[in-house]
Amino acid sequence: METDYTSTPYIVSNVIAIATAVIAMIWPNIGRVFLSGIFIGAAAFNVFTAWENPDLYLQFGELTTSDLYRRIILGPFSMHIEIYVSIIAVCQVIIGAFLLYKGRLMQTAMLAAIVFLLAIAPLGIGSAFPAPLILSAALVILMRAKIDQSVYDGIGRQSKYSARSHSH
Repeated sequence: METDYTSTPYIVSNVIAIATAVIAMIWPNIGRVFLSGIFIGAAAFNVFTAWENPDLYLQFGELTTSDLYRRIILGPFSMHIEIYVSIIAVCQVIIGAFLLYKGRLMQTAMLAAIVFLLAIAPLGIGSAFPAPLILSAALVILMRAKIDQSVYDGIGRQSKYSARSHSH
């Protein structure tokens, strides 16, 4: 894992975070689709990496600014990396899916996403810090936005419209 703040993955992660926050301000529904994609994409990356190269996650113990995180990562986490990361990935997929809902499910997913992002922030460059804080800000913006439609509802309406237009 690169520890260079000028590395391409670090810069790209932060540019995506900034763009997502700006999009969330202007187009809340597109912003939450971006955030959903970020969470689901991160889950896929994490599962693949955990099972193909689990020792990569031990580097987070070296990069973190937190002694507690370092002890956990190099201790209990190090003995069952694949399982811990898989559980985290399942949570990321659930968050990503429910970000696309409306109402209480969406709000709960947004709150869970903020908690998750704040929890990984102490990993420092390992979490592409300050990207987790920027994405948390985007979620706060979305929590305050008036969102009364599920993205899934929009897909359903689009499918019904497409079916009607093809049947004529």
